[in-house]
Formats: sequence, C-alpha cells, structure tokens
Amino acid sequence: MQVVRSNFAVLALASALIGCGGGPKTAQISGRVLFKDGTPPKGGVCAIQFLPAADTTAEIRKAASGDIREDGSFEVYTRKPGDGIFVGKYDVTFAVWESPMSSKSLIDAKYTSPTTTPYHVTIDQDADDLAFEVEPAAKVKR
Repeated sequence: MQVVRSNFAVLALASALIGCGGGPKTAQISGRVLFKDGTPPKGGVCAIQFLPAADTTAEIRKAASGDIREDGSFEVYTRKPGDGIFVGKYDVTFAVWESPMSSKSLIDAKYTSPTTTPYHVTIDQDADDLAFEVEPAAKVKR
C-alpha cells in the first residue's frame, strides 16, 4: 500500500511540474479603437485582429482577435476568451462592417489588410492600454 501512495505522489508532482510554464509565452492584451473625433466605430460587425507578421518572433504563429465593444474597448484572444495572444510581432487589422450580412466597410480600406495597415506591434508582455485610431470610409458621391 505504501508503494502505491509513493508512486501516486511522484506522478502528482510530475504532472504539476509539467503543467507549469512549459508552453509558449502569452500576454493579455486590451485597449481601445476610436475614430479621430474620439467616437468608437459602430456597425453590425466590429472586430480587431492581430495577424502574425512575416518576421514575427512568436513561437506559435496564430492570429488573435476580439470584438470592438460599443465604447471602443477590446480584448483579444487566440482560441477562447482569456487565453491571450502569443508574444511576437503582429500586423493589426480591423473589420467594421455595416451588418453581418454585408461586407460594406465603414472604415478606410487601409485598415483591413496586413499589407496596408499602419499598425504593427510587438507584444512582449501584458498591456491594457493599446490605442488605435481609424478613419471612416470615404463617402461615395452619388
């Protein structure tokens, strides 16, 4: 009986050690997205996405995203809310659409692609104060 308890204790300790800090480093990221006039973007779809840059140092190249709330605030996650983002370099893009059934963008097109976005960030630790300013889409003259 004592041998069984001893083996169980060794297995429990080994499991605890393996689960502690063994994976790639992640960070909790949040902030705010606003138009230049200080108002938050509004639409049927409002999202922010962090796409791994071509030269990222991230151990795992996985995008992270989150909804832009009515007040412009956001939190990003990789698979599920709260899991954070892998540390590394990212291109930040935005989707602000008229409705979920429409792909009509309400922001300037340069913010929607990793090749044209002006926002490129390096994530190396938690941050709750990232701020991004976007411009509305040009109005089409009729």
